[in-house]
Amino acid sequence: MIAFLLVFSCAKKDNSKVLVSIDSDTITLEEFNKELDKIPMNMKMLVATQSGKKTYLDRLIMKKLLLREAAKSNIENEKDFQNRLADIKDQLLIESLLKKKIAADSQLTDDAMRKYYDANKEKFKKEKEINTRHILLKTDEEAKQVMERLQKGEDFVELAKKYSIDPNAKASGGEIGFHPKGTLLPEYEAAAFKLTKVGQVTGPVKTQFGYHIIRLEGTKPPAYVSFDEVKDFIKQQLVQDKQKELLEKYIEDLKKAAKITINEELLKEEKPAVPEKQEKPEKTEKTEKTETPAKQETPPVKK
Repeated sequence: MIAFLLVFSCAKKDNSKVLVSIDSDTITLEEFNKELDKIPMNMKMLVATQSGKKTYLDRLIMKKLLLREAAKSNIENEKDFQNRLADIKDQLLIESLLKKKIAADSQLTDDAMRKYYDANKEKFKKEKEINTRHILLKTDEEAKQVMERLQKGEDFVELAKKYSIDPNAKASGGEIGFHPKGTLLPEYEAAAFKLTKVGQVTGPVKTQFGYHIIRLEGTKPPAYVSFDEVKDFIKQQLVQDKQKELLEKYIEDLKKAAKITINEELLKEEKPAVPEKQEKPEKTEKTEKTETPAKQETPPVKK
């Protein structure tokens, strides 16, 4: 990051120089750097290299060309453009007002977040998790042969590294880590959660990937997620709730302070005009043929 900032700051020297000429128009180094400053910090690494800057500069050139064409077409004075511009302006004004009036009043203390955590602790409860190790084979016969070798005392991890078709098995020995219910393949999970003792083996269990021999490696009982782990989530939730509450109160106060009169009569539904009855044309042989819809084939449906 330090190296990036140094490169970025060096690029801002001598800002008065013309970086690009487009006919009679120009892009100065100062203008280019101002555009770079608008990029979020997490994206600025993309333009830290020479090729990245060149790509971004190409976008600015394209922007200049398109804006010049828009000016030639006098689009800015068109009614549709002005209406859309007014809508965007209104939206920005409202957003800025609400941010100013509401965001400042929705600050939260650690005590408020802790109180919410204690009152809603059941929401942050983790269910039982199990850690399993498996050996994945292509066929039921291969799985049975490996099961026989396990029963004779051969090492589960070594057999997993040697015979499992799971691409991670050679590095992990077939271990897949801790998982709660609902995160594993249904057939695998149903068998794995029936294991009660560490070291207990079951299988072969068939899934879409093949035949699994499963061993229980460890269990974690149900537990509550710590406050520190969910603090940011709680903050986001409470801020949203608080802002909604403040917004509703702010709008209600504005309504009370204003004199609002609604002409209810204008809101009443008017009866739609009844179209005049039209005479149907006499059917001829030609019209009868055209009125008969062509038979369409029903698209094939997977059964």
